[in-house]
Amino acid sequence: MNWLKSTLASVAGTQEPIYGPGAIRPVGTQQTDDAPYTELTKEHLRWRAYSYTNVETQTFYIMADNGTLVFVQIIYSNI
Repeated sequence: MNWLKSTLASVAGTQEPIYGPGAIRPVGTQQTDDAPYTELTKEHLRWRAYSYTNVETQTFYIMADNGTLVFVQIIYSNI
């Protein structure tokens, strides 16, 4: 039965990707005391837009001068 599900998922383009240790990166590992943030570039905003079934998200965290924290999440799907 698993063979059938796997084959159907491959044909339909819905198979799960293989995740490894490199797929999960905590935010804290990329920050330092000198720069507790990263600069946003055009490359960060570019959608990958794969030719197969795909859903992408971009999440932005914004902190105002008064300490208010807001996040905006944009979801793109080519389905």
